[in-house]
Amino acid sequence: MISDMSDIKSSINQVIEEQNIPFEWSQVIFDELENICLEFSDSRVDLTKKPFVTIDGKDAKDFDDAVLCEKNIEGFSLWVAIADVAEVVNKNSEIDKEAFKRGTSIYFPNTVVPMLPEKISNNICSLVPNEKRNVLVCEINFNMDAEINSYNFFEAIICSVHRFTYKEVLEYTKGDSEIINSLESLKILTNKLLKNRQKRSALEIESQEPSLIISDNGNLEKINLPKRLFSHQMIEESMIAANICAAKFIKKHIGFGIFRVHEEPDFIKVDNLKKFFSLKGYSSKALSNPIDQINSFIQHSAKAEEKKVLNVLILQSLKRAKYSTNEIGHFGLQLEEYSHFTSPIRRYPDLIAHRLIKDILNKSKHENSKDFYDEALEELSSLEKRAEVSSRQVIQQMICHKLKNYIGDEFSTHVVGVAEFGLFCEIENYFISGLIHVSDLRKDRYIFDSQANILKGRRTGKTYRVGQSIKVQLINVSPEERKITLIPK
Repeated sequence: MISDMSDIKSSINQVIEEQNIPFEWSQVIFDELENICLEFSDSRVDLTKKPFVTIDGKDAKDFDDAVLCEKNIEGFSLWVAIADVAEVVNKNSEIDKEAFKRGTSIYFPNTVVPMLPEKISNNICSLVPNEKRNVLVCEINFNMDAEINSYNFFEAIICSVHRFTYKEVLEYTKGDSEIINSLESLKILTNKLLKNRQKRSALEIESQEPSLIISDNGNLEKINLPKRLFSHQMIEESMIAANICAAKFIKKHIGFGIFRVHEEPDFIKVDNLKKFFSLKGYSSKALSNPIDQINSFIQHSAKAEEKKVLNVLILQSLKRAKYSTNEIGHFGLQLEEYSHFTSPIRRYPDLIAHRLIKDILNKSKHENSKDFYDEALEELSSLEKRAEVSSRQVIQQMICHKLKNYIGDEFSTHVVGVAEFGLFCEIENYFISGLIHVSDLRKDRYIFDSQANILKGRRTGKTYRVGQSIKVQLINVSPEERKITLIPK
């Protein structure tokens, strides 16, 4: 039998080949890396005495953001310090060209295909504790209601004083008083920002992407949904605030933006959701605004037994976020102006934003046209999608390898998709769907009703629809094809 570690490696290698993902560095890039080193300019603001900290997942190695917060008479001052990648990755260098070709880092179980070489991502640009690093800082001043009064961008040097995990930071109550004061101020600010988020009706949908817990020897031990802690929200809200400022700053100075946009969902998708939820006994007829309707569906699903299935359906009704120079707005966050600025180590659009901000600060001539960025951002949106699909495929393949051990066993499932040829059923606790072919639905001939999105028995009138619970038997698993065959019990 192939070991789990071999399964991981083979799954990743298969997806890398299928998706045509570049994963090796050329000799030319290694040659460029030899000439890259840390240099600190006297023109930068020295913030090395300030108690900046990083807050990341326990397995993180590329620390690209550090935060510091102070509460004052007028409100709050928040400093978001981001690794100054643009300082070491020159435009049109071989490293830069390769980074654009990759578009984003891709995260697999136990493996990362990085956008930038590790010397940059995990070393000279990573905001590791007790080491001086070049950063681009967004200083944001909030009033007492956590509304942005003013902001300022500048180049600086910091020295992070502590590396926290999301769990550790919530338990840090005894230690350096400056760190504690900063964290306490950030907690108060975050609670106010979350209230503002709620006021503007931003969407709050729980992630349905599973996380694989893998042992040191490569065994798949557990599959679960990651828990969101308050510390995640502390960083998320800080980054959102900095990204809002970046979007405003770039647009103000060059006339267009490097926006992260999220369009409103299509009317027909929202209407189909309304019909589905009405079948579940919930009506949103009084609500005409798409954001209000979807928020009401989210609130309703939170109380429902089939919460997870309903969340999946809501997510499927939404459009993908993408990058654009056009100010379309961000539907999910309910923001008019929003950018990606805070992760230049792992996302190329953020590096573009950094270069533009630095050009503005240094009064350098702006070289490229809006059309140039339109084309680049379209390609980067496509590469982001490739990364997401690739990560999901590896996870699915690993779960399939695990399920091969249980062929013949019975499982509880929920219908998550209905098609003319059968039912897609998600296996409980495994976060993956298998197919019941329509020919295996016994005792009747089932016809697909596309309007109602159901399979209906011609003779008995029995129906199968999304959200329905079905006991199944696992018949076959093909990890390489990421296919699972089920039959009803």
